[in-house]
Amino acid sequence: MVVVGQASNGAEAIKLLKQHQPDIVLLDLRMPIIDGVGVMRWIKQSGSKTQTVILTIFGSDSDIGQAIQAGAKAYLLKDSPVDEILATIRRVHQGDAVISSVRGQSPSPKLNSAELKPLEMEVLKLIVLGYDNRTIGSQLGIGPNALKYILRGLFAKLGVRKRAAAARLAIERGLLDIN
Repeated sequence: MVVVGQASNGAEAIKLLKQHQPDIVLLDLRMPIIDGVGVMRWIKQSGSKTQTVILTIFGSDSDIGQAIQAGAKAYLLKDSPVDEILATIRRVHQGDAVISSVRGQSPSPKLNSAELKPLEMEVLKLIVLGYDNRTIGSQLGIGPNALKYILRGLFAKLGVRKRAAAARLAIERGLLDIN
């Protein structure tokens, strides 16, 4: 496998797809400018043979259905093990369609938003929107050490270790509405 590009939004992704014409593209569902479904529609309309693997934090049935309908050959969550991601890419390259274990997950119980402080909620919202620590700190006026402290507390309350898992759980539990 060779990575030929990395885009920070859907418009950049399309530009790189035109330029490199890769066999497989990893896409997030929610990206700035053009979302993942829009990029997949462009792939279909352009006649490109590029296959799409969705790698996202959004694992609801409607998100999965929308992605599959738009042409995704595989759907993985960002907190999937690296071995699973690589195996999925290989399987899609061989012509298989793959939906990871997201379908078998049971809904998480409701998290009481009162358990999270307003600043933790803001940080979580910015994580879900895909911002990195530097941008989150800048937007909220928080230094890097203070942000790491907030993230540790947030992850502990949610019972997760990674940003993607925190965002996914918050959305699954109805804590955030990202539309």
